Order: sequence, then structure tokens, then C-alpha cells
Amino acid sequence: MKKLLLILLCLPFIGFGQGDKLIFSSGDTIIGKVIEVGVNDITYQHKDETTNNVTKKRELAKVIYSSGRIETFQGLSILESKIAKEENDKLYLKQKEERKKIRMQKKEDRIDYFRELNESTKNYFVIRTAISMADIRDGNDWPTFKEDNALGLSVALDAIFSITNRIDLDASIRFSQKNIKTGINNFMFSNFHSDIYANLNKINFIDISPKLKYRIINRMHISFGPYIGYAVNLKKKSISIENPNYNTGGDGFVYPTSENDTYVHSDFSYTDFGLTHKINRFDYGFNIGIDYSLTKKILLSSEYSLGLSNLYSITVGESPFYTGYLDESDYSQKTSVFYLTIGYILN
Repeated sequence: MKKLLLILLCLPFIGFGQGDKLIFSSGDTIIGKVIEVGVNDITYQHKDETTNNVTKKRELAKVIYSSGRIETFQGLSILESKIAKEENDKLYLKQKEERKKIRMQKKEDRIDYFRELNESTKNYFVIRTAISMADIRDGNDWPTFKEDNALGLSVALDAIFSITNRIDLDASIRFSQKNIKTGINNFMFSNFHSDIYANLNKINFIDISPKLKYRIINRMHISFGPYIGYAVNLKKKSISIENPNYNTGGDGFVYPTSENDTYVHSDFSYTDFGLTHKINRFDYGFNIGIDYSLTKKILLSSEYSLGLSNLYSITVGESPFYTGYLDESDYSQKTSVFYLTIGYILN
């Protein structure tokens, strides 16, 4: 119809001198000769014909005479309305097609979204091995020993359950090595020893930790959650530091020690110099970590574990010698562990 409109606009120029042009309300155009314009009718002949034809004025839009003069009739408004309707119909069809494309695109986007969601909601297991750095958070009355920080190994099995496309529940059970110090009898008699002794205990824990994991980007998650641990066994060795308070003028009495260069199996509770030293087997705290999927199967992660449980307690025996000595002393022992982990994804 746009072409028709252009033709109608250009006909006065391209058709001049070739005969009269009759344009009907239907959009049809003929070239001929107008014989008579009556009150209601128009009589015309087709080009190279002598037969008279009659049409109603309301059926004619305009006549462009060979002289260049243009005469319009009642059918012009009908033709213009028809052209406008066809243009509106074309615009409507175009918009309808665009809406259809948008709906199809949205449908494809939903399909892709649920496909990704379905892939992300797959539950899977991860086997992790880690190198750990265990640190002791001492009470105020502990001296500093260079052996406080200790490297260890960790093995874990994680079960990942997807909650949403960004949030997972990570339920893990982990074997980890932590360490604490015990034995303060030498501190009380430090004037009689050139070295201060303590026992460094390397403890094997089984930790259970439910964590929430949040996906930051496609391959990276952050995690946070509590843990509870139970100590299954321990080994200890004697450690020492040079005693700055050593008094060479002491009575020279030598108190026995259990100094060892290597770790030996030990109990969680023992009595020494009238004091009962007890290592609490239950630990609890919080874990926070970040992991990155190096490949579809390999997972790298780092995690920090903050222990909140005091794992060391001292009980005074029957001897009145220690009465009041430990009342205000702080020999608490809490653990902090940093893990550097590589995991293999099972699915």
C-alpha cells in the first residue's frame, strides 16, 4: 500500500500528457479519457477504446487529467482510510511478530534458567585433603613456645545439597589435627630450672560441620557455619623455653620432667605434682572459607576454623600447697586452624 501511495503522489508528474488517470476508492487505476462528469456519475473510456463506461462518484478517489489538473471525489476518503487501515494492520502484524519473538526468547531464557538451576541443584560429594596450620590461642599466663604453631594433615568428606541456584548446604565430616599445651608445674617452680617445660599435645579430632555455601560467581563460593569436634586420641612431647627468671641461688632441688624429643601416646587426663591436668575431648566453634572450582572435578579451597571451647582444665589435689595459686591464673587453651585444601568432586 505504501507503493500505491507513492504512485498516487507521483502520478501527476509521470503521467502528464498520456491521458486521463482515474484512481478508484478500491486503489485500482486506469488510463483513459473522461467523457462527462455528471451530478452523481462519471462517464469515461478506456485508452484506445470508444465504449463509454459509467461509475459512481463515490467509487472514484481522484482524476488526474492529461492537462495536469487534479479533481478529487468522495472515494478519496475511503481510499485514504483503506491505506491507513492496511498500514495499521501491517504495524500490528509487525508488533505481533515482535511480541512473539520476545515471548519465544523469554521461554528460551526460562528453559536455560531451569536447565542451569537443574544442573546447579545436583547433589554431590567431595573428598578433600588438606595441609593445616594449627595455632594455640593461649591464656594470659602462658609463656610463648616456638612449637605453638604446628603443621598437620586433614581429610574430609563433604556432602553438598543444593537449596537454591546460589545457596548450598555443605555437611562435612573431617579428620583434623590440632594441638594444645599442658603441664604448668614447672612454671610455679621456675626459680629452680634454667628451662620452663610444658607438654605439647597433638590431638586427632573428628569434626562435624554443617555450612551454608553462597555462590559469588560461577566457580567461587564462600561458606560459613558451626562445627563440633571430638578428640579420638593424642600424642604428646615435652617442649621448653629458656627461663628468664632462673635464680642460680636457688636451693638446687631438681624437679623431674618427662621431656621427649618425639611424640608418644598419652592419656587425656593425668596428675602431676598434685595437679590434675585434663584435656577436654569436645571442641566447638565456627568455620569460614572460600573455594574455587578449578575444573569440573577439582576444587581448591581455604578455610579458617575458630575454636571457642577451652580444651584445658586444671584441678587442685588434696595438697594445700596450691590453694589460691590458680584462682586468678589464666591457662586456657583454644585452637585456631587454617586449612589449605584440594578436593575431588564425586557425582
